[in-house]
Amino acid sequence: MQIIIHRGTHQIGGCVTEIDSNRAKVFIDFGSNLPGNASQEASFPIAGLTVSDGSQSALFLTHYHGDHVGRLGEVLPELPIYMGKTAKALYLNYAQRVHSANLPLIESIHSFMPLDTVRIGDISVMPLMIDHSAFDAYMFIIEAEGKRILHTGDFRLHGFRGGKSLHMLGRYASDIDYLICEGTTLSRETAQFITERELQHKAKILMQGCPYVFVFCSSTNIDRIAAFYHANPPGRLFLCDQYQKEQLRLVRMYHAKYSKFYDFQHLYSYAPNLDERMEKQGFCMIIRQGAVYFQLLQRYQGRSRVIYSMWDGYLKGNTRNEALAAFIEPYHPIHLHTSGHARPQDLVRLCQTVCPKRGLIPIHGEMPERFRKLLPDRKIIILQDEEKLQL
Repeated sequence: MQIIIHRGTHQIGGCVTEIDSNRAKVFIDFGSNLPGNASQEASFPIAGLTVSDGSQSALFLTHYHGDHVGRLGEVLPELPIYMGKTAKALYLNYAQRVHSANLPLIESIHSFMPLDTVRIGDISVMPLMIDHSAFDAYMFIIEAEGKRILHTGDFRLHGFRGGKSLHMLGRYASDIDYLICEGTTLSRETAQFITERELQHKAKILMQGCPYVFVFCSSTNIDRIAAFYHANPPGRLFLCDQYQKEQLRLVRMYHAKYSKFYDFQHLYSYAPNLDERMEKQGFCMIIRQGAVYFQLLQRYQGRSRVIYSMWDGYLKGNTRNEALAAFIEPYHPIHLHTSGHARPQDLVRLCQTVCPKRGLIPIHGEMPERFRKLLPDRKIIILQDEEKLQL
């Protein structure tokens, strides 16, 4: 049995991990590089995933962000793909909006529910739902040949649902041999992390100070949208477009029965016939780039607040998105965001809970060696891309 991280040992995003039992192969994620990272953008062959025979392989997706699913179009046609049930519905709705060429492929994805064990040959894979800025994201416990591996995917403990994660891991992720763990924030030591609850409180204060609020955030960051939804003062409209409304309807359909936090009952899809009510009642509107939003931002310029609730990297440095910056910066947005990735102290808490017996393998991070300083009493196995680790 062996582990191969084909890409992601020394970079954030673009990850693909292989776990090979010699009789079957499980791959986890197959993503595109983030903006500003040009390494290995060309296709690269991976036996059982993009070339050769995929009949004894499967691809499991931790979540639907492009740096984890962006290269799905390259997989072998016979390869089964798995992702969470709600995640698939949200991803499919997104693909329909952007007219993705991968739409038939996404429709064919097999979906699972938390704790549903899937067997691929002699390998079993159990998904554990965790908190991330993508809704319905998962860690995976992979078991074969008497060995147990936990792959964290992207996760955090400072979100609305993060508090339950350690209890879940303590119950289901015992006796782990190897922990493959994301380390995104270890290269962002100066970053300040507020919790999603603190963000919601700040949003509530901002909304009380202005009746007209625009929020620029990802359409699939459901917990963030829910934070603004519940922060919106009573009597004000909560608005989005029809696509966003469908995203929230899907979440409500699958999850409102478990939590009122996802019961988006008072939600309006913007149309000009709401203009008068918006002016009188006030509103919070979820926006993205587009002509309709450009016109509304201009109409309320000087008497509204614009909140930018995404990663700052899209507006600065070598990851700057010029089109996005040109759209949002003229309105002097207030930045209100928190990371979808685990804080360094929470990486420690995770490792203390799981207690990997044979070592921690960093992934999805630019500075994996910082795990050694963070966890001096643990064995840290730093791999290179394509390096094989025999178990």
